[in-house]
Amino acid sequence: MASIAVGLLLSGCIMDGPFVDQDIDKLVSKNSTVGWAPKGAPAPVTPLAIPVDQGKADAARRDAAESVVGAPLLVADPPKKLSLTQCIDQALSNSPVTRGVWESARATAATVGIADAAYMPQIAFTGAMGPQKLAEAPLVISQTAGTAAIGMNWVLMDFGRRDADSARARAQLIASNYTFNRAMQQLVYEVQNSYFTLDAKISLREAARENVATARKQLDATEDRMAVGLATRPEVLQARQQFLQTIYDLENAKSEVFTAQAKLAVVMGIPADRAPEIITLNELPLPDSLTKGVDIAIQSALGLRPDIASAISDVRALEQKTKRAESDFLPIVSFQGNVGVTGNNFSYTQPGTDGGSDTSTIGTYGAQLTAEWLLFDGYARANALRQARSEVRVAEAKLEQLRLVTTGQVWASYFDFFSAQKRYEAGVALLTASQDSYDSVYQNYLNGLATINDLLLAESFLFDSRFELIKSRAQLLTASATFVLALGS
Repeated sequence: MASIAVGLLLSGCIMDGPFVDQDIDKLVSKNSTVGWAPKGAPAPVTPLAIPVDQGKADAARRDAAESVVGAPLLVADPPKKLSLTQCIDQALSNSPVTRGVWESARATAATVGIADAAYMPQIAFTGAMGPQKLAEAPLVISQTAGTAAIGMNWVLMDFGRRDADSARARAQLIASNYTFNRAMQQLVYEVQNSYFTLDAKISLREAARENVATARKQLDATEDRMAVGLATRPEVLQARQQFLQTIYDLENAKSEVFTAQAKLAVVMGIPADRAPEIITLNELPLPDSLTKGVDIAIQSALGLRPDIASAISDVRALEQKTKRAESDFLPIVSFQGNVGVTGNNFSYTQPGTDGGSDTSTIGTYGAQLTAEWLLFDGYARANALRQARSEVRVAEAKLEQLRLVTTGQVWASYFDFFSAQKRYEAGVALLTASQDSYDSVYQNYLNGLATINDLLLAESFLFDSRFELIKSRAQLLTASATFVLALGS
């Protein structure tokens, strides 16, 4: 219903008046070679009837603009088109996802320094000073006392607590680094996927324009036949309906290009209103066939995947947490020492005497070995150990599940890649056959040997073949990227 409504709405302005879509205007010029037909296939060359002198129209618009601003109109340079590599580079630089994961890895790196700090002594300065007044008639005493000291506490033996904390922090750092690597791989894949999608949408738009040219060529031929009495008005209306349907499809294809551009911009970490123009991949060589078996690919993925390496490091970190919980049952031996000075300045008064004052300064120091051993804590340490051991088993289960998921992803993407290659090869052959069939039916129609229904059917097959070839090419590129992501390469 939507296509019919659009056809009725556009029929007057397109068929009976000037055609104003400049993109289609360029498409159907007599020298146009735009299209996805294989080499050797005939290209549409019949132009649309456009009575408007486009050069004069452009000049009129420029004159109007200059009259408004009072100066020659400055035309901005067209935006630079980005390649796939440039899009990936910008995404890695701009994406909040990679920045967040990177800062998380840096925060984890700081925990290593925190854990290693426990091996060093703790040195602190303490000091105090203040006045005091002791009044008890008839004797009144006032004094100012102050102390200053530097103390040190150094754990000499903790039976593996610090070793476990340091090893755990390092395992978590390794896991964070692998997580960051996987996040980068995932981002690269998302950029590739969005790029391939946008490239396919652009190609579908160009194919839609080619379909417009083909439908217009067919409509012109039908009108010419009706003019000499070889076609009926219903045939012309059917051809016009098909032409208007291609116009509708073209506008829909344009809209999908804008949507795909916005999605690529978001993945790249830039606003959607600054969506980039891209270099199309029409000349990009397609991926080669896989030469290794799926079993080898699975084994390679199990050894390469950063997320699996991160999960292994998580298990090791939790194993160190278990060792730390076991060490909490043992004592801690420390060395404590201090050196300082205490000063006192006091005075007294008493009725009938002159009073007096005195000052004293005393140096202080001390050193000792201390031992702490918690003997009973209400089974808190025992439950902490049970919790740590369970967390290890949970992490091991997650690791095993991730390995199973990896094998499934590699298996599926491996055969999906092969299937995408076959679909693309079949699509190339299908488009060639559809083009040949359409050309033959079109010539027969011109010679009165085929009906309009035969021509419309052949045209529909041709349009579908063009779209399917573009889609199968995009699917092949995406399948290749998906397989690489599954490998963790």
